[in-house]
Amino acid sequence: MSQTKKKLSALPLPLKGKLIETFGSLDKFYATVYLIARNAHQAEITNIPAAQQRLKTIKAYQGMIQFQLDEAGIDGKALMDDITSDYLEDFVQYKEQDFGLTDEEFIAIIKRI
Repeated sequence: MSQTKKKLSALPLPLKGKLIETFGSLDKFYATVYLIARNAHQAEITNIPAAQQRLKTIKAYQGMIQFQLDEAGIDGKALMDDITSDYLEDFVQYKEQDFGLTDEEFIAIIKRI
């Protein structure tokens, strides 16, 4: 279990409840933030005109998640940065995570944000 996942499991119960309500589980919260970070990175390194608009949309969702975390009393930026760091570490090691999250589940979570 990564340090970030340990931090998630140590969150206060009310915050865990809010995350589970929106994301379905703490694992799905982690997976969602991780996949959003991956999509942001891909948009940053892709040199096509549509990538910039996609990146703006991704940044907006990151902002909404951070706001929810901040509002719940946790440093949303730090937590999201930790998950992004996990993604980037996997990226440089050519590791791909399979969270078992379908595209439909991911989209449903994004819509709830």
